[in-house]
Amino acid sequence: MSVTEDLIDFDIIETQKENIQSLPQGRSARALASTFATPSLFSPIHTPGVTRNLNDAIRQEYELELLAMSDSDDPLDIYDRYVKWTLNAYPSAQATPESQLRPLLERATKAFQTVSHYKNDPRYLKLWLNYIRFFSDAPKETFAYLARHNIGEGLALFYEEFAAWLEAAGRWMQSEEVYKLGIEREARPAERLLRKFGEYQQRAEQRSRDADEPSSPALPTVRPALVAKLDPFALSTPRAADPQAQRLPSTISASSDSRAGRQKLAIFADADTSTPLNVSATGDSSKGWDNIGSIQERKKENTVQARPWAGETLKISKKLSGAPKMMIFKDE
Repeated sequence: MSVTEDLIDFDIIETQKENIQSLPQGRSARALASTFATPSLFSPIHTPGVTRNLNDAIRQEYELELLAMSDSDDPLDIYDRYVKWTLNAYPSAQATPESQLRPLLERATKAFQTVSHYKNDPRYLKLWLNYIRFFSDAPKETFAYLARHNIGEGLALFYEEFAAWLEAAGRWMQSEEVYKLGIEREARPAERLLRKFGEYQQRAEQRSRDADEPSSPALPTVRPALVAKLDPFALSTPRAADPQAQRLPSTISASSDSRAGRQKLAIFADADTSTPLNVSATGDSSKGWDNIGSIQERKKENTVQARPWAGETLKISKKLSGAPKMMIFKDE
């Protein structure tokens, strides 16, 4: 390779920098320059259609690898390479349907939730962190889900990312709690976690105290004996101790003194099933949800369920009778 071929034209990256989504680990300057390079007479023509076809072919190769994942010694490696390729191939369209990154991360994180030897694998934790960073609608709850399922429990990266998110949200006390929890559990690498905690303490000393800052634990636990007292709506059956524990859908009856003719509040409930969604068959809900599901599943109450039109009636507005007609001006 000549010297001129080895050089990277940073002017190309400079003109496209507002379209490039940053990553914590950074990006390859050579890959970015190649993606946004303008075709010349001596280079292959990279039109949008050609690039799309090339990406579809590469994606198909990864999908074929996933089909044979059961024969792989390290199936996580396939998803790891697949996600890295997607992040590099779509530097400015990662959160769009074109990149297909969201369903890919949902598949990757779901595939190894019960595999014990991947729970403290940095590659698997980074898949979860990418999902939280780009798509999670409730980052704090997702971090709590990882903690309850011991995903990243022995990795300093989990505590660093969780504490950084809490700090950015203004929850400084909870952030300090997470740092101390990681140090107590001797998460590796311990030296880096201690250094990050020291940097946090310096920032905490310089900030102004907020009286409205939440002081509740970052990962709250509720004792089973106190559950019934904490739940003001509990009747004969107390709630599960874990905030993530699945609860059966309930109905709300109207009070006797409610006004006649008032429309009742429609409460969303899952269809009748023998086993609630995301609850293990053994009934053990001490660790909360067995499956966090996809964003589409979590927002299903916002989607109207399809049903046949046979027998349905369309509601139309009442026609006003007796209203005066508009006077039309006429010349005499």
